[in-house]
Amino acid sequence: MTQQFVSGPSSLVCTETWHATTVVISCSGVVDMLTAPHMGQLIATALDKRPSMVIIDLTETTMFASCGMSLLVETKEKLSEDASLVVVADGPITRRPLELVGLSAFLTLRSTLAEALGEVSVAEG
Repeated sequence: MTQQFVSGPSSLVCTETWHATTVVISCSGVVDMLTAPHMGQLIATALDKRPSMVIIDLTETTMFASCGMSLLVETKEKLSEDASLVVVADGPITRRPLELVGLSAFLTLRSTLAEALGEVSVAEG
């Protein structure tokens, strides 16, 4: 499922892909106060399907505001105890802010989607 959110200068495209019971939500574009609520709705819909793992891929994100960070925290808190969240973030736009505010201690961060999907095979194995 692909959803595109355009609000003024902000544009965000999110795709939802399932790998068995793992959902990958890939975001491309701007995550800000205008687009984060739409991203949150997509995540909430995915969580309703009770995934065992949620991977949020921010590889193609061009701006990542604090409301996006709050959304990641909310997502982790909404997951059941037996489900996990992995965030794909690398570089100054996504990973650095997460590290600076201390969320890297709270969230599982991976540099690539392939690395995050490797977590799936470990969890299932």
